[in-house]
This record gives sequence, structure tokens and C-alpha cells, in this order.
Amino acid sequence: MTNSRYAHLVIRNPYGQLERDGKVVFEGFVCTPQQLGTNCQYLYSIVTKPHVNEATPHLHHFPVIMNFFGADYRDIRDFDAEIWFYLGGERQIIDGPATVTIPAGVPHCPLIFRRVNKPIAWVEIMLTDHYEREEVDIALHPTPDFDVG
Repeated sequence: MTNSRYAHLVIRNPYGQLERDGKVVFEGFVCTPQQLGTNCQYLYSIVTKPHVNEATPHLHHFPVIMNFFGADYRDIRDFDAEIWFYLGGERQIIDGPATVTIPAGVPHCPLIFRRVNKPIAWVEIMLTDHYEREEVDIALHPTPDFDVG
């Protein structure tokens, strides 16, 4: 297919890592706006164990969409996990497949994978061509417990 006009639209093996402050904060499928040719980027990974993914509340000046669903291809509704995700300082408990839409300017996080009895898929879509975040000092209700696992 070397002479196909559209071969460049197929992003092959989009696997990578994202780092912040010298620490890997994400590993999985990553597609950048440059690869996608649009003002959008996405991340896809499989979560297999409890962990704190992001402890610091922050906001973006672009919308974010997060999706959580079962990783069993036979039934993506098979979800056996509990996620604590803070929106505007309020804890949301996700214990089944869910899509979370985060409008621009809404503080979010911590994101805590409290319990993961079966692998789950996590897809994050950011509607921007570059990643920027602004950390915010916001009261969290209830106070998060970062002791997982």
C-alpha cells in the first residue's frame, strides 16, 4: 500500500508514555494532534491494579472526555472496579461503565483507582492541540484517601 493516498491516515502502533516532572504518568496508546491532524488527542490504557493516577486538582482551558469500561472484549459492561474521581472538588464514585465529560475550566482530580478486581479500559480524549494544565487549590469533599492497594 505504499502508493495509497490515504496510508498516512492509519496510525500504526501508537504506543507511548507521557511524563510529568520526570515521572511516567501514563503508558498506553497515545495519539497526538499532529498524528491525528486535528485539535484532539487521546490516551487509551488498561488499568489492572489500584493506584493514584493523579493526586493534584487542576483544570484545562479545553474540554476533556474520560471513558471507563470493562476490558473484557466479550462484554465491556463487565466492570468490577471502583474509581474516585473529583469534579469541582466533589467526589464522584464510578463503579460501572461511565463517560465523564469535563467542560473547559472545571477543576478535576484526584483520580484514584481504589479497587480493580478485573481489568478496565480507560480512554481520555482531550479536545486541544496542546496539553496545558493549571493547578488549583480547591477543597475536596470528602477528603480523599490516597492509600490504595
